[in-house]
Amino acid sequence: MLHSGRIRSSHQRRILDWLADGGGTVTEISKALGLRMPHASAALKKLRKTNDVVRDDQHIRGSRYRLSSQGLNRLEADGLERLLGLVQWPPPPGAAGIILGRDGPMLLLGYTSNPKGPLLGLPNRPMDDYSGVLRNSNGNKGEPHEWRWAVMRGDKPSWYDLETHRLTSAPSELVPTTLAAWMESPKVMGVIRARLLEEDTIWPLGVGSWFMEMPQGYWPELPNDLRSGPIVIGRAGNTGPLVKPQGPIHAKLNRRLELTQLLSSFGNDCLIIGDGSLIGRKKSPLPFDIIEHWLKKIHPRLSPVTIKERADKLISNLKNQQSTALTRRLLVDFPGREWNSEVEYLDTTGLSLVAGESILSTVLATSKKQFVVHWKWNESSDELYKVSTDERCCLLIAQNFRSNMPFHLSSTNGQLKLQLPSRIHLPIKLESSNLLRPEDWTPPGKPSDLERGNMTTVIDANEELDALWAACSLANGDDSWADRHERKFPLASWIASSESSRVSRWRRISKEVDVKWSTLCNLKDFDLVDLCDIAVSIDEALDELVNRIRANPMLVHQKAELVNNSAMATAILLSIQWFDELPDVITTWLKSPMRIKEVLRVCWEKSFVEQLITSSPSHARLYEGEIISKEDAISIMEEVHFDLWKDKAVDLLMLALSTTSGRNRMALIPLPWPVILCQHSLKSSELTLIHHMENGPGTDSLLDSYDGLVAAESNSLPGPGRTHPLSGWLFQQKTPLIESNVTGDIEIHLALHRRVQQ
Repeated sequence: MLHSGRIRSSHQRRILDWLADGGGTVTEISKALGLRMPHASAALKKLRKTNDVVRDDQHIRGSRYRLSSQGLNRLEADGLERLLGLVQWPPPPGAAGIILGRDGPMLLLGYTSNPKGPLLGLPNRPMDDYSGVLRNSNGNKGEPHEWRWAVMRGDKPSWYDLETHRLTSAPSELVPTTLAAWMESPKVMGVIRARLLEEDTIWPLGVGSWFMEMPQGYWPELPNDLRSGPIVIGRAGNTGPLVKPQGPIHAKLNRRLELTQLLSSFGNDCLIIGDGSLIGRKKSPLPFDIIEHWLKKIHPRLSPVTIKERADKLISNLKNQQSTALTRRLLVDFPGREWNSEVEYLDTTGLSLVAGESILSTVLATSKKQFVVHWKWNESSDELYKVSTDERCCLLIAQNFRSNMPFHLSSTNGQLKLQLPSRIHLPIKLESSNLLRPEDWTPPGKPSDLERGNMTTVIDANEELDALWAACSLANGDDSWADRHERKFPLASWIASSESSRVSRWRRISKEVDVKWSTLCNLKDFDLVDLCDIAVSIDEALDELVNRIRANPMLVHQKAELVNNSAMATAILLSIQWFDELPDVITTWLKSPMRIKEVLRVCWEKSFVEQLITSSPSHARLYEGEIISKEDAISIMEEVHFDLWKDKAVDLLMLALSTTSGRNRMALIPLPWPVILCQHSLKSSELTLIHHMENGPGTDSLLDSYDGLVAAESNSLPGPGRTHPLSGWLFQQKTPLIESNVTGDIEIHLALHRRVQQ
């Protein structure tokens, strides 16, 4: 619960609000808020005394101020006070929100329900008592020009219960439309800090004005500096209007798909400087002009005349394929590159930093077109700074570089944000439906290899590789695209499907797509018939089938024909304790036995186990007691769960350790030997042969058993184990309390827990 604390000083409130978007110096604060420097400085001094702001450095002039956690709490308390002071429940029917505060473009809004996105549509007229938004002179209600955009600051609203004044969860998505419905709904509202995109135009709504939600499909125009640029980079707020920034963009991106999408947006309108694979092009020759600029980089003291002479000579040697010290030096910075007079783009694939700087120098000196630069090197350079200030540069992608470019594009957890000069962070969904497949792109071989893009639409494909690339580029699928490509490219169609259409599509394409791709769908969504078919090949599906049978054993009788499915037979045998009478599944299971080790462990004490063990010679030998050789012993320890042979463990182990080959095989078998051996009367001296074993998981487990026995025999505390920190305690009379988090072998961990409970 927030303490009461309306901020009375407008200067302090404005400064706290501005600092909520990031730090700033006194000069920056004064300029951004239109405050005189002494007033800004005095307000900051008071805020520092109350610990609402902190300064990066206590003594250096020009250091940056930042909002403290206490300052943020005070700002939130101020928002709650304004909400309680202005809202009288219930709100007007159909109201989406209310203006709680405003200072120029900075807004404090109260919302009755969750807004649809970070991009907020706000009306230019307040609500009236009858029609909601006032009609214009033409009598048309809700036209796009009657609305404008604001951007939410922060990730989500802060929701408050108006009766308890405490933070709570968001209300139902349905907005009440009658007074009675409002009275019955919870008294919950959200507080949002927002900022108008158009800062210089008058907005007539005042504090206390209620407003409706913007009608579906009505898109007001973005401000001129976001819609009058040469290139569309994406959609505002992910699904809003197209964004065409009027000015250069500095992007800090490193995900390959984002880089490809962004570069592809610029198409042939600009000279692109970057790896050809990012824009779907093969390695390209480089222009001879670069050579002269390269020579200037490596020989900065040579005169222009000498540089020109050497460049001409080097170009002649390259054309004649003559090897010299200088051509070999060139190959170091431009490995394997061909040279030409005219090129479509400047390919930086495999080039050194010096080569990259030489290319930028060439572009700055000769380019007549606007250009786009992907600077892939970590180091900055003078050329990079010059590029960032050149009016021909439309886009600079550079991760470790600070620029003064007006627009900055960054990505956090897959969400792109365009930072405007006003410090507004506008969410962006990259828009490039004609995205070109990178030349070196390889399709995913299995579901875990799949890397999703963030496209909303993609163009149709004529080749399978292009179809797979397009499908992987979609963020949330496109069922229309998937429908058009289902017959020709079923896997691409499956990848491009939305969650809601996957089950029905799987029924149509399952015979044409490897069953491993079924895991792209939530296995819980498949019906029992499809799940059984998938479970024959996919372990996760068999686990789901087992869980489903155990939750409702009657399903077996409702779908009697499925008893002939090997996965269903396996699930029934693994769930035998859930059945009073076992369905007739033994014959089906024996035709194609699955999870033999688990099934035989569960059914070991059942009368029909003699039928089941015919599927496993090792289980049969153990059951019949015919263990006569080292090979028999090792195969039993490899293939049979240790619960079934742990009473014979010492005899089996000694038989296996008696030869070098046996010890080598045992080193590779990961068994929880401390659990198996701790109940036997065994001396550490009987395990001396394990010191002659090769390294492996089996060796580590046996060494833990040996160390545990030595500690028990010497009445000392065991040291930390290799397979579990407390493995040696299984050989002690008492066991210490252990944490619930598993820190080693799960079987050892469970055995220790059982000891504690006893």
